[in-house]
Amino acid sequence: MIEDPKIELFDVNKENAQAQNMLICLERNGFLLCRRGYIVLRIDDKLFTVKAGDLYIYTAFSQTHVEGFSDDLEGIAGTADFDFVLSSLESISNTQSHVYIRFHPCVPLSSEQFKRIEQLAMSIRMRKDIESPLSLSIVSALVSAFCYEIVDAFISNAPMPLVQQTRNDKVFQKFLIALFKHYSVHRNVKFYADLLNLTPRYFSTLIRQVSGRTPIDWISLFVVIEAKRLLSNPNISIKEAANRLNFSEQSFFGRYFKQYTGLSPSEYKSQTIAKNE
Repeated sequence: MIEDPKIELFDVNKENAQAQNMLICLERNGFLLCRRGYIVLRIDDKLFTVKAGDLYIYTAFSQTHVEGFSDDLEGIAGTADFDFVLSSLESISNTQSHVYIRFHPCVPLSSEQFKRIEQLAMSIRMRKDIESPLSLSIVSALVSAFCYEIVDAFISNAPMPLVQQTRNDKVFQKFLIALFKHYSVHRNVKFYADLLNLTPRYFSTLIRQVSGRTPIDWISLFVVIEAKRLLSNPNISIKEAANRLNFSEQSFFGRYFKQYTGLSPSEYKSQTIAKNE
């Protein structure tokens, strides 16, 4: 059975960059290939300036925001299903590779690499709208080739080894999927260990071994990213943000947020709103 990558491709320029806002926090992987100008993107608390000739990868279960861009910005961006991308790269990438890209999402390309990736993206865009008996097979093959080209570009320009996936890598991926679905309600390690039929101690050891971070680190990352997104909205109060993240008391939310950011929700909200005015 041929798997549908459910890929979406769109142009990025001055007119639509802010409208798209490139806000990603879902079970999809994505990319942005910059042809001209530049765009400044923020993931977590880090800023990346993506210039002409650069490739930016936004991995599943992360948030990328537009912070600025040049008037001559021109590029192409797209998303594809998380599960499809993982299955395409299963033989060559492991958790360390995924984590590396998650925290080092921008890479400069050689002119040859840029041309190959751009041509594949354009081929996918052209072929996905053509209906024929083999359309799905052709698009799936093109998207798989695109994924390989992107990983090859990272390997060529960054210290990211080719390693075959292990069972532990798959456990980590299942943890991320479960975390995406439940982080706004469940912040307890035991909950996720039980979902994966593992003891909390073994689960914690495994996640730390394969990703370099503990389950609590990953849980707090998801919760704090969403908390910041909510607090950045002037129409959402601190109390409402706490309710959306299922904190029983606003004070609990405040202590949790300050523990991981060093700021109270009110301090963060005031700073963010002032910066955007």
